Amino acid sequence: MNQDFIRKAKNLKLLLTDIDGVMTDSKLTWYTDAQGHPIEVKNFESLDGMGMIFLRACGIRTGIISRGSAPVLQQWAKLLGMDILYYGTMDKSAALLDACRRFGASAEEAAFIGDDIIDLGVLKTAGLPLTVANGVQEVKDVALYVSPKHGGEGAVRDICEQILKARGQWQGIVKSVEDGSFTDPKTQLTVVKNTLKK
Repeated sequence: MNQDFIRKAKNLKLLLTDIDGVMTDSKLTWYTDAQGHPIEVKNFESLDGMGMIFLRACGIRTGIISRGSAPVLQQWAKLLGMDILYYGTMDKSAALLDACRRFGASAEEAAFIGDDIIDLGVLKTAGLPLTVANGVQEVKDVALYVSPKHGGEGAVRDICEQILKARGQWQGIVKSVEDGSFTDPKTQLTVVKNTLKK
């Protein structure tokens, strides 16, 4: 971890993430239900989920910004005690700035995890831009930390651990889980379904 990463991690108030290719392996699976409605299936890594729960327990607000609109995202966000979910959002920078306003953070105090060029704008807006091993080169070029793990294979968990280690909070999490005192954070999920514009 470089000193810039450590400094920004210590001041972090908000972490938002893309989904496909970051919290999943980016493969999309579809099937139709008995009424012929298309249903999208996503495979999530449970280690990633716990990483996000640990962040929230340490006072960092969390959320998702997705161009897609799969209903399963809402269930996943609720399960992880996330604060906010943006559906169908092409302008991810606008969503990040909206989340900052809602939660009293500056863009400099926000992080974003992305993997593709659709994420370049928001990565350049966030104070702490992050990516995964399978991120495209243009994204890796702007990221302050590139996880050695691929999306859907523990990359988000790795990023969460690195942030908490930089803040000196990781050992406290380990101890609280070990002694049984850890409890999941309870939050109210806000869902924003319309595309935001700056």
